[in-house]
Amino acid sequence: MNRRRALLLASFFLLFHCLSLWIFHSQTTRATYPFAILAPLLAISACWTRSRIDGPRERLGWILLGTGLVLWDCGMALSAWEELSAHIPFAVAWFSDLIFFLYGVPVLLAISSAKEEQRSTLFFWMDGVQAILTAYLTYIAIFAVVPFATNTLQPISDSTLALTYHIENLVLACAATLRLLAQPRGAERRFYKILCSFLWAYALCAGTYNQIAVATQGHTMFDLLIDVPFLLLALLAGTDFDAAEDAEAADRKGPVARFMDNGSPVFYTLALLTLGIYAMHKSFTAGVVGICTALSVYVIRTTMLQSQYAQSQERLREARDRLEVLSLEDGLTKVGNRRYFDRMLDVEWNRTVRTQDGISLILIDIDHFKKLNDREGHPAGDRCLIEVARALQSILPRSGDHLARYGGEEFAVILPATNRAGAMLVAEKMRDAVRSLGIRNAVGAETILTISLGVAVCGWPEMSSSHSLVEAADRALYRAKEQGRDRIEVSLIEVALTEEQVRQRGISAQDS
Repeated sequence: MNRRRALLLASFFLLFHCLSLWIFHSQTTRATYPFAILAPLLAISACWTRSRIDGPRERLGWILLGTGLVLWDCGMALSAWEELSAHIPFAVAWFSDLIFFLYGVPVLLAISSAKEEQRSTLFFWMDGVQAILTAYLTYIAIFAVVPFATNTLQPISDSTLALTYHIENLVLACAATLRLLAQPRGAERRFYKILCSFLWAYALCAGTYNQIAVATQGHTMFDLLIDVPFLLLALLAGTDFDAAEDAEAADRKGPVARFMDNGSPVFYTLALLTLGIYAMHKSFTAGVVGICTALSVYVIRTTMLQSQYAQSQERLREARDRLEVLSLEDGLTKVGNRRYFDRMLDVEWNRTVRTQDGISLILIDIDHFKKLNDREGHPAGDRCLIEVARALQSILPRSGDHLARYGGEEFAVILPATNRAGAMLVAEKMRDAVRSLGIRNAVGAETILTISLGVAVCGWPEMSSSHSLVEAADRALYRAKEQGRDRIEVSLIEVALTEEQVRQRGISAQDS
């Protein structure tokens, strides 16, 4: 509905109520109750409509708010019966006042409800238990007896009841304001903005009306104040919203918003705890039950949220580990990629510097791969790379050896704690393993696929660098390709040692 039209209708509603009170000034009680019942019904209708339009995050809030308004309207209808039919004095707190107070239970649940991803069936039932216990303790607080007991009811005074209403309304309004301040833009913030506006208007109007009612002990023109907050809610919830506001919703919440999301469910527990303490002087057992229930709900909720947090952290670590593996793995051959090679070369080089065990590196190039790729097509080239990688991996004798796709049709093998003889042995086995695949070469139909290998060996890592090792292996590979391919060439990293360094290593100048 258009906001201007809704505002006009609300103005006519107040005008008709005012005219009714003026025309039937001698029967203000009968004149005011129809409007006092109809105004919440309009707000209930707007909440129900909004719950069907908005998303799941806001739907629960609208339903709970509507439920609270239903309770309030039932309290108003019961109040009309008490005053018009049962002739219960206006100054006496009675069952309608109990229902008026209980309207705040679902409203507080709407404010303190956990965010959608934290909601569970157990939380729903715990909130239900808290709501029932709240009604039980409220009955005791107002009538000073346990429900269904045979004792005579001892209602609190109307001034005390009015003070209780003031406290309830201010607590609800302040709690809604905290949620509003912490909520980012979007439909969820819009709900709390409407709720906050309604609760502050209700606290102001109800506070003023209650004080006047206690003083006059009857109905006056100030009964119009009853309509205002409900008409405001119907106006705000029932009018159309700008869709652009929802588009600006922030997915990333600040620390205050996250704190309120996780801390807001405690609002209701604190309210129940306070009510239990207050009820103890009228019924010690009921008060203790309320306090223990509030603390138990808090402990269970906190434990479950901590468990959910731990599980989410574990899933996050597992996802991070999977991403880490994927980031270090070549998507085609499933061996390490260039990033993996660079990382492991640094790791093994630093380890070799500490242990002085030496290190070897083998660079491998598939002979005439480009011609094969051009003639047979890329799918055939991919299958060739996969089979070659599998053959190379099968030769590595130790789990500490590392195979990676260096780039294109080149592979690299890091062999920690391996001397020249060991590196040459591994290289020869790899060469034979690729030949045994029997893949047809691009050069001729009678020839099979081969590889060229460049081996670099460093026995003095503290006197050199990993970059020098890669350069040496690259030079050896270049020589192997220049001298006819399908062969192994080796390069040794030569270093000049001083006599002191030779003596520290326990070797002779001849060995060095």
